[in-house]
Amino acid sequence: MPKQLTLYLHKLSPYSQRVEMALIEASAPCKTYKVDLQNKPEWFTSQVNPIGQVPIVTYGGPDIDPENPSPLSAKISESNVILEFVVDLYPDSGLLPKDPVLHAKVRFFINATTKLEGLLHAFI
Repeated sequence: MPKQLTLYLHKLSPYSQRVEMALIEASAPCKTYKVDLQNKPEWFTSQVNPIGQVPIVTYGGPDIDPENPSPLSAKISESNVILEFVVDLYPDSGLLPKDPVLHAKVRFFINATTKLEGLLHAFI
């Protein structure tokens, strides 16, 4: 039985979208909670992510309402970290190739696109 997994996201966030797509592709049973970034609930910053950013996942602990997250669950943030976590949870999902060379190429692509995103944000 998989542990509870909840994704806190914002639909317009490309970082949230990439995590949501990976979870769907991995057929991961999870709950989602859409966070209003303009009006974040107090419980989100006090119990889920003090920085107030999305995406973030909670993993483990009791399977309870996302608006009442358990202090027993792990809180994992940063989209690339979450993506690697999903791959670790679902190694047979096909999210990363088994071949080590192809696997390295995928990681190189992820790294390159992350750097490119950083450069683009510098111009905005």
